[in-house]
Order: sequence, then C-alpha cells, then structure tokens
Amino acid sequence: MTPALLAYVKSWIDKAEHDLITVQRLLEIEPMILDNACFHCQQAIEKYLKAFLIYNGIDIEKTHNIVFLLNECAVFNPVFATIDPLNINAYAVRGRYPDTNLMPEKEEAESYYQLAQQIKSLVNEKIILS
Repeated sequence: MTPALLAYVKSWIDKAEHDLITVQRLLEIEPMILDNACFHCQQAIEKYLKAFLIYNGIDIEKTHNIVFLLNECAVFNPVFATIDPLNINAYAVRGRYPDTNLMPEKEEAESYYQLAQQIKSLVNEKIILS
C-alpha cells in the first residue's frame, strides 16, 4: 500500500474519531442532545467501515447504509456479518430533520455509541497504518 493511500485511510479514521468525540461531548452536556449524538454515531460507523474498505482496495460507494457497508466489509472479514447495526441507518439522513419524529432515549443513544466503539475497535485491529 502506498504512503498516500495509507494517509487517506488515516484521514477517514481521524474524521471518524472526531465524530466519536462529538458524541461523547453531546452525551456529557445538559441537556443531552441525543438525536445529534445518534447522527454522529452513524457518521463514525460509516467512516470506520469505509476506511476498512479503502484499506482493502475497494472503491467506496456514496452510501450511508451501514447494513450495506457491513456486508461489504464481511467479504474481507466475516466478523462484520455478526454485528447488529440496530436501527442506526435511521439517523443517517432522516434523523437530521424535524419532521421524522426520531427522538431517541438516552439508552438508545448510548447503545449506538457502544456500537460505534465496537466497530472502531474492530477496524483499528484490522488496519495497520505504519
């Protein structure tokens, strides 16, 4: 893998990490901003999965569909097929707008945060950036 491609993969991981930091902050403040936290969980998951695909030589598609991305990642590592994405896809687009009535409870937002952390760990375990 070229240094430029490794740097590109790292940039996806860095952006995903920024989303996770945002989630952490949104869950710490009062009032908690749970819908935005869920959106950033979805974004982090999407970016980690896309980083994994790029690392494995796949040209990524423009999609927010976590189920699709998990299936694509499972081609390279079957553990991705065992991950339950819950209902995280709802927060990719619909959750950003007021007319969808997607207002998560704290427990739901925390479960998405745990899902994002799980995927972060898995991807970081499978990608060698040095």
